[in-house]
Amino acid sequence: MVRLLFIQFVFFTSSAFAQNYTIIALPHTENKISEVHPFNGQVLREYVLPTEGDPWFGESHEGVISPDSKIAYVTFPYSMMVMVFDLDTFEPIEELHTEFFERPPQVRNFARGVRKEVTSADPHGIALSPDGRKLYITAGYAEVPGLVVYDTVEKTFKKIDTVIAGNHVAVHQQNSKVYFPTRDRHVIVIDGETDEIIKVIQLPAGSRPTGVSFGGPNGEVWVNGDGDGSITVIDTHTDEVIKTMMPRSSGGGRTATSPDGRWAASTHGLDVSIIDTTTQEIIAARRLTTNDSEHGFPLFSPDSNVLHVMNEMSDDIVSFDMRTLEETGIRTYVGDTVFGGGIRILD
Repeated sequence: MVRLLFIQFVFFTSSAFAQNYTIIALPHTENKISEVHPFNGQVLREYVLPTEGDPWFGESHEGVISPDSKIAYVTFPYSMMVMVFDLDTFEPIEELHTEFFERPPQVRNFARGVRKEVTSADPHGIALSPDGRKLYITAGYAEVPGLVVYDTVEKTFKKIDTVIAGNHVAVHQQNSKVYFPTRDRHVIVIDGETDEIIKVIQLPAGSRPTGVSFGGPNGEVWVNGDGDGSITVIDTHTDEVIKTMMPRSSGGGRTATSPDGRWAASTHGLDVSIIDTTTQEIIAARRLTTNDSEHGFPLFSPDSNVLHVMNEMSDDIVSFDMRTLEETGIRTYVGDTVFGGGIRILD
C-alpha cells in the first residue's frame, strides 16, 4: 500500500484570481501532485509520494478530473496502479489495482537511457466518460495491448484488447466515443456504450499520434502527431480525416481545445501552435522555451481566455492571453518534468 505524504497547504485569496479554478499538475520525477494558482504562480498544495527505495515507484504520469471537479484519477505506471484523490481535502481515497496492469518481466529501454526490468503493463494514459462512470486506462505494454475499463460505481475492471499499442486515450464528451491513438499511425474508435471497436482510422505515415482533444463547430477530433509533427482533424460523425496541418516545429507534444470551441492549441517541440477551429488554420505559433527540446501539455481556462502549457523540459507552466496571443508574463516553476494534469473548477 502506497501512502501519500502531506507536504504543504496554503490557501490564497486575491482579487487577481479572476477565474474560479486551479491547475492540477504532475511533475513526473519529483513524485508529487501539485495544485497551482493559475495567475500568481503560487503552489497551493502538494503531495509527495514515498518511493520505497525506488525513485521510479511513485512517478505519476497522467491524470483526469471528474465532471464535478471533486475527484482526480492519476496513473502511476511503474507501481502498476491508479490513485484516486479527493480534491477538496487533497487526500487519497483509494488505490486501483488489477491484474490487467501487470505482465511477465520485461526489460525495457527508457527515454533517460535507462534499461530496467519491469512487470508493468504501463497504465499510462487515462480518460473518463462524460458521466464519470467509466475510466479508461491504457495498457500499452500488456502482453496483448489494449485499454483497461474501470466502472467507478460497480468497482469492476475489464479489458478491451486492441492488439496495437498506445499510451494515450480521450473520450468525446458529446457522443461518449473513445479515441485511442496508437504508436504507429492509427486512431482506434470505440463505442462508449458497448466498449466495442467500431473503426480504425489510418493517419499519414510517420504521424505517431499521441494527444487527442475535441472542439470546433461540430466537435471535431484533433490529434497530435509526435512523429511528423502533424495536426490531424477528424469528423466525429463519420470518423474520417478532414484535414492535416503541419506546424513550423515537430517533436513531442499534445493538443487541447478551448471550452468555447473556438481554439485548438497544439504543442510540438519548442512551440505551441494556435488554431482557429472554424477555418482550421494555424493563426499563430509561440515559442515555449529557449531549451533544445520541449514537451508541452496544454490546458485552457474555463472561460477560454487563457492557455496554460505545462513544459516538461523547463519544469514550469507558461500562460498565454488568448485575446492577444501573447504570454501573460508569469511562468510558474512546479517541479522536474511537469507534464500531465488538468483544470479543477472551484465552487
